[in-house]
Amino acid sequence: MMLVRPKLQYACCTWDPYRHQKDIAALERVQRKAARFVTGNYEQTASVTSMLSELKWDSLESLRGRARLTTMYKMCYGMLEGNWGSYMIPNRERRTRGSHYFKFVVPKGNKDVFRFSFFPRTISEWNRLPSDTVLAKTVHSFKKKLT
Repeated sequence: MMLVRPKLQYACCTWDPYRHQKDIAALERVQRKAARFVTGNYEQTASVTSMLSELKWDSLESLRGRARLTTMYKMCYGMLEGNWGSYMIPNRERRTRGSHYFKFVVPKGNKDVFRFSFFPRTISEWNRLPSDTVLAKTVHSFKKKLT
């Protein structure tokens, strides 16, 4: 898996299948085959789900989601260079007690290709995070709070 996972996770925070279950399933199949390979269990009756839990491997979909949120954290705290100011407009509305100061306006779009791209998807997930997670001091502590 050490050789396969980096290939599957390359640019995963920007390219993340959002709607087409066949694309998500194709990626997950690779990990399921790797679990059989690592455990050496190729029996047809063997449960790959139990193999994955035994190996303590998360689904690739959840890994991609955490990678997107970690990238967003790095953007908010100036750890990544880039010009994404037009996408990350601070939301000044503070209606709830659990609100945090790093909320952003979710960009609107008419086409699915934009609506389900990195910024709209990640910002809406980011805005739902609790304030103690968003205000974590380091990337490591942020990642720990996501799990």
